[in-house]
Amino acid sequence: MNLLSGNKRKKLHKPSPECNSLGTFTDVAAGPLRSREESDIGEMSNKRARIISQDNSGQDEELLAPETSTPGVSVGDTKHRNDPTREDATDTREGEGGGKLADASKVPEGDYKNMALRAATTVSGADESGPLGPLKAFLKTIAAVYTDRQETVTVGKIGYILSRIVALKEHFYSRPGDVEEQRHRDKLIREFGRVERQLGSLSEKHESEQLTGHAQHNEEIVQQKKIHDQRRKLVKSAEATALNNVRRAYEAEYRHGDRKRCLNGTRGTVLDEIELWARDFHEPPVYWLNGLAETGKSTIAQTIAESIFADGQLGASFFCSRDFQDRRNLKFIFPTVAVQLARNYPEFRSIFVPLVQSDPEITHESLHNQMDKLIVRPLKQSGVSTVTVIDALDECRDEEPASAILPVLGQFVPHIPKVKFFVTEATDIFVLHNVEPSLVSNDIRLFFKHSFLELAQHRQGLDDWPTGEQLDLLCERAAGLFVYAAATIKFIGRRNNDPKEQLDRLLRSPESNSLYMSILQEAFGDDDPEDDHRTRSALGAVILAANPLSPSTIATLLGFGVTDVFLRLSSVHSLLILQKDSGSLVRPFHKSFPDFIIDPTRCINERFRVSPPNHHPELLAGCIEPMNGTLEKNMCDLPDDVVNCEVDDLDERTERHLDPALRYACRSWHKHLTDGHTIRIPAIPSALRWFLEKKFLFWLEVLSILGTARGAVDALDVAAKSLQASPTLDLVTDCFRFVMRFFGIISTSCPHIYHSALPLCPRKSIMRGLYEPHARPLARIVRGLLNSWESNIAAVGSPYSIQAAAWSPCSRFIAIPRSTSPTTTEILDGVTLERITTLESPLEQLGWTRWFAFSQNARLSAWHGLHPRRFISWDLQTGGLVSTIALERHDGHLSATYSACGTMLAVLIYDDNDPTITVSIYNALVGTRIYSHSAEGRPLEEIWTHGECLRFATIDLGSITIWEVGFTSPHAPTPVESLPILNDFHLSGRLRFCPTSRLACAGNGSIIVWDTRDSKFLLESTDDNCHEVKSMSFSSDGRFLACRMGNLGIYLWKESPTGYTLHQKLISNTGVIKHVLVSPNGGSIIASSGSVVQLWHTTDSTTSLSDASTLTFQRSENPFILGFSPDEALAVVGRIKYQMVTVLDLKSGIARLTIDTGMKVDAVGVARSSIVVVGEGKIVTWNLPAEDRVLNARANVDDSVLTTTFNHPPFPDSTAAPTTSVSPGLHHIAMMELRGARHNRMHIYDVPTGQCLASLETEFYTHPWFTLDGREVWCISFDGKAGGWKIIEDRESDITELEHLESSIHPSSGLPWESSCSYEVTKGGWVLSPSGKRLLWLPPSWWSHVRNRIWSGRLLALLSRTLSEPVILGLEE
Repeated sequence: MNLLSGNKRKKLHKPSPECNSLGTFTDVAAGPLRSREESDIGEMSNKRARIISQDNSGQDEELLAPETSTPGVSVGDTKHRNDPTREDATDTREGEGGGKLADASKVPEGDYKNMALRAATTVSGADESGPLGPLKAFLKTIAAVYTDRQETVTVGKIGYILSRIVALKEHFYSRPGDVEEQRHRDKLIREFGRVERQLGSLSEKHESEQLTGHAQHNEEIVQQKKIHDQRRKLVKSAEATALNNVRRAYEAEYRHGDRKRCLNGTRGTVLDEIELWARDFHEPPVYWLNGLAETGKSTIAQTIAESIFADGQLGASFFCSRDFQDRRNLKFIFPTVAVQLARNYPEFRSIFVPLVQSDPEITHESLHNQMDKLIVRPLKQSGVSTVTVIDALDECRDEEPASAILPVLGQFVPHIPKVKFFVTEATDIFVLHNVEPSLVSNDIRLFFKHSFLELAQHRQGLDDWPTGEQLDLLCERAAGLFVYAAATIKFIGRRNNDPKEQLDRLLRSPESNSLYMSILQEAFGDDDPEDDHRTRSALGAVILAANPLSPSTIATLLGFGVTDVFLRLSSVHSLLILQKDSGSLVRPFHKSFPDFIIDPTRCINERFRVSPPNHHPELLAGCIEPMNGTLEKNMCDLPDDVVNCEVDDLDERTERHLDPALRYACRSWHKHLTDGHTIRIPAIPSALRWFLEKKFLFWLEVLSILGTARGAVDALDVAAKSLQASPTLDLVTDCFRFVMRFFGIISTSCPHIYHSALPLCPRKSIMRGLYEPHARPLARIVRGLLNSWESNIAAVGSPYSIQAAAWSPCSRFIAIPRSTSPTTTEILDGVTLERITTLESPLEQLGWTRWFAFSQNARLSAWHGLHPRRFISWDLQTGGLVSTIALERHDGHLSATYSACGTMLAVLIYDDNDPTITVSIYNALVGTRIYSHSAEGRPLEEIWTHGECLRFATIDLGSITIWEVGFTSPHAPTPVESLPILNDFHLSGRLRFCPTSRLACAGNGSIIVWDTRDSKFLLESTDDNCHEVKSMSFSSDGRFLACRMGNLGIYLWKESPTGYTLHQKLISNTGVIKHVLVSPNGGSIIASSGSVVQLWHTTDSTTSLSDASTLTFQRSENPFILGFSPDEALAVVGRIKYQMVTVLDLKSGIARLTIDTGMKVDAVGVARSSIVVVGEGKIVTWNLPAEDRVLNARANVDDSVLTTTFNHPPFPDSTAAPTTSVSPGLHHIAMMELRGARHNRMHIYDVPTGQCLASLETEFYTHPWFTLDGREVWCISFDGKAGGWKIIEDRESDITELEHLESSIHPSSGLPWESSCSYEVTKGGWVLSPSGKRLLWLPPSWWSHVRNRIWSGRLLALLSRTLSEPVILGLEE
């Protein structure tokens, strides 16, 4: 974006190529006035505002008068802004037919005369140009209406006047001013109180009279109003709950904190221009104010917000702050603005509330989607006209916040012409001091003069002081920074010092750092080591704290008295933002002070210097102590089985039960565990171990409630790095595995830490041993609980099969597809796999995402597989669409890569049966093709970026050829390198390249890695146990190479001086691996398998090489088979085509009998006293041992009591092995003979004789299942269609028939794949009771398709084929 130069301001109308519609912006620089000062203040009183009623009649406009009217804004758009937190800010009086009862009610004018005259007299002395001007103007308006015009009033007008009075009174109540201004302010406040009381009394009186009159004429109307009021209260309650549940920032509005407005007489030109812009809706809708840090932009923003609010135009405001986690997060800006708009505008709220109720996760989506769904669409539909203020974007943690927010605004603001945005940001590219130095100097000088004059009014002997020379020197030292000027005044004006001496002392000091050193010298006073240490500790808590703390919190952490801390901080109050209330937050007045006081080259006196290595351990110990002392289970008294967002009063519970010191300690203790020096302090390791052993789960509760569960991952990671040589490391590692494994539930539901996470902990884990007494399972894990942690660190599930995945270049994000209609992409956190945002495609039905490509500048492209093939590109920062590219060639395989600058996308397309390779280069910003090239040869899979060129490879006899072509070159690709191939190496077409000139190629169970610079072999590996290598991935520096070996195994190689050596063998716990990807930084590996993404760390050694080999290549992929006994006391388990079956006692979960059947098993069934096994055309029966026999007995085929064969086995004519099921009572066997589409046959056999009782042809081709009573058999097709047959036996004629049942008929007694007791498993892994109670959260590795679940009453079996055994759960209400 072009910025201003010289003293000229201009509006920008030329769109920027980076920001779409940025021609809508106005770009103006800010001058140095006041620095932003923020602290928390209470909510405005809404006592009187609760009787407000609306009257949208045009008469209300007269009450505004010229001083407060807004061009283009209707009165209805400016009402009820005084308290955005009120739930009843939209109270309306409605009667029969929805009309407003107040319209006909008139208030006698005489009741107002004395009030109006008193108001006119009171305001006569106030300065209209001062901050009390809006108060005076409004009271004059009231006086004019009720004296000169002699006008009667509706109750609606009373309500509107009350809303404006409350807003204006509270708005100016705490504003500073001189003595005269304070006197007038106090008079106005008192007068406004009288007006409030009289208007409120009249409003209530006439409402009562009005309702009484209606009751006398029509009792039914009164009853209708009662019903309407009740309904309205219910609606308000639901709306308030929905708004409270929106994830947003708190206390980010302009009215929170102690920010100062511009001093009267300063920045008049800028303020006038902005105010004119705000009122004129023909001006561009976005005003961007930028300048150097601390040059007064926030002060201007505060002034503008107050002015716009007084005019009734302010809809929302967001003041960013790096001091608060939620206010430095870009993702919180738009949801917070949307909630404020919803509270202020009923028409906006009526659209917004249903939106967030239907999609609570919308606030987690991209900036683009947030702006579109939360703000633009409701604004367009509601027609609201308003102004929003967003201040200090540079305070957000994003590296380039303006590049994220401004393009989103630029894209959408043309669609909401009645809405404006005022945005401020600090930039280094625009220097205000060079633009208007005279204005800057005049503003600083004016501030000094005003401040010294005010000081002279309160002190004696300061006439004609300071001298002109002293004032010039002060302005020179301020160097255009208002923050220096403000700190100087605070230092000179200290209450117990002589201002003249303070000024002389300051000016006598050397210019460099003189202000800070002078203040500190005075604060520390005489040399007292003990006293100095306590002062440094208090200052260190302010400087080194992760978030601002109050004096009371600092006292708790340091073990000092609150008064002691307050006095010590007061001694340096010139450098701090310090309130009189010990509960208010303390912050450095300017960020240069922390830089100064910790820098030994600037703060050369050790008495004053805050040393981080010395003070971080103090704060760490101060954090651990309150956690160890006060953390308890369920401190916030949450109800059972809820998710956090369902607790309406969660914020109130948090405030009531968790004091600020404990909250800070839980969130930030690890930020003081800075280095090895801290952990070597003797008391720290033992206190930390005690915390992990006794308080760990309670700490996770607090983080879950505070919405900062991610902090647990960061804290444990820091602790593990600091405790490398400590015996506590194993405990920290186990805690880390617990958090990563159950992060999804920890971050979502505090109670289910005990209901789900702890009960699912592995039997031999340290966590289970320490905390098992605290477990409160709502579901019993009968079988399937692991002995130890899985090899993966974390896993996350998706409702759909994952066909592609990709790491971002920074390793912070992972992209996976989510759905196909509409086509969406999920962005996951690269550490926790938590969903961060969702990117939506503008096109419907694009099909599965087959390929992702990230650029270095945070753009993401996704290739979709349906015809015509398309690449969809997004900006990852904003979530906005960048371009759509339609590929000319639609056949064959595809690979793509971005250019180094991210502006071009190269796509390689080839077909196995066509020797022609097509390479096309597109402009990634607009989607147009630049060049297209062709080459001949058999290509290998990947295309990659090499400097300013792109490269790809082809294979010939005995060698691999690497081709190169420039991104902007019209010339054809040329060969640049040739690499030899071993004679016995059979390439599979898999190829990967990394920027460090490593090239890997895969064959059948083999892999080769070259150094392309000298064609040297770095790895030659062959594994006869593996089939074709399907997927490979390098880290960006080439240190790690991972590849899928077989279906479930991952080999990880690490570079060494002699080449690559095998580092780890890993195993998939969730199914056949589709993709393996090493993160660019080499720290992690992800693998997609089915609908699950798994994550490993490359530094872990969780699986030894020998054990991994066994696990990887001997674990069966054959599906489980399982049957429950009708009384739900037993279960029999086996695997398809395996010989071994096991009978389980479901009360104890222990095996009663294990049988070697001597045949490949197809189906099993069990009753109380016997077991039936079907396989190889035979039906074999065993008797079960008595219940009092020793458990875990063994048996084989010789122990069977009955063996029969099928009289008409279907095997010879079938195209595949049949699928078989045994009825619950062990009477029948159902066998589906697979012959091909719509030509399959269903057979019913008798178990004792093996005789075929009935047979029919059917279109169904999935496993047959008996109902629980054994009277019906049902199938379900892959498209979800169900069909059933009723078994009709005529015992007299010995004939059995199958009666087809319509799909609309419900099964007689329930089917194994659905619960007969109305339990349910949701797509998110929740097991719900019939009443909807959340019983258990299933980890993603336990997720299975509906056809792989077997229900029997209150029992549920999950048959995930990659687990060593089925998971069996016993459910309770």
